[in-house]
Amino acid sequence: MDSLISQLPERQLINGIRQAEQIGAELKAAKRMSGASGQLNYTLQSANTWDRTETVSAGSITQMTLVVTMTCDQTQPWPEALLYMDMRANGTADANKFSYLNGTYAGTTYSGALGWSDGTSVITSGGMTRNFSNLSVIFTWTMDFFYKGTITYYAKPVIRSSCGGTMTLTRTL
Repeated sequence: MDSLISQLPERQLINGIRQAEQIGAELKAAKRMSGASGQLNYTLQSANTWDRTETVSAGSITQMTLVVTMTCDQTQPWPEALLYMDMRANGTADANKFSYLNGTYAGTTYSGALGWSDGTSVITSGGMTRNFSNLSVIFTWTMDFFYKGTITYYAKPVIRSSCGGTMTLTRTL
C-alpha cells in the first residue's frame, strides 16, 4: 500500500519540496569556519576597546587608508581569515556607526554610500581589498576611506581565522 501512496502525484510533489528544502538548508548551513564545519576557528583582536582613534581634518575630500595585517602562526599552509571592522565617527555610540548615505552631505551628493555624516563633516568607505602571501602566510586588508571636515574616527578590527596569529592595524597616507 505504501508503494501505491508514494506513486501519487501529490506525494512526488511533497518529496520534491522536501528535497529542495534540504538542499537549501545545506547551502545556508555551509559555514567555512565554525564548529558545525568541523574546523577550529580563532578570533584575533586586541584587548583595547578601540585599536585606533584619531582626529582627521580636511577642507576637501581626502583619502585615508587603513591596513590590517594578520601574520599567521604557520600551523596551516592555506588558512582562511575573515575581517570584521567596527568603524565609528565622532563618538562610539550606535548612532555613530556607518550607515548608507543618501542625499547631500558636506557639499557632496551620495546615493547609497556607506559612511557617516553630521551634515557638515562626512566620512565614507571607498572599498576594501584582501591579499594573501603564501610564502610568508600573511593576510593584508587595505581599506580606503574618504573624508571631509573634522572627524574623530574609532576603528576596531576583529579577525576570524582557521589558525592563530597576530594582528596589527596601521594608517597610511
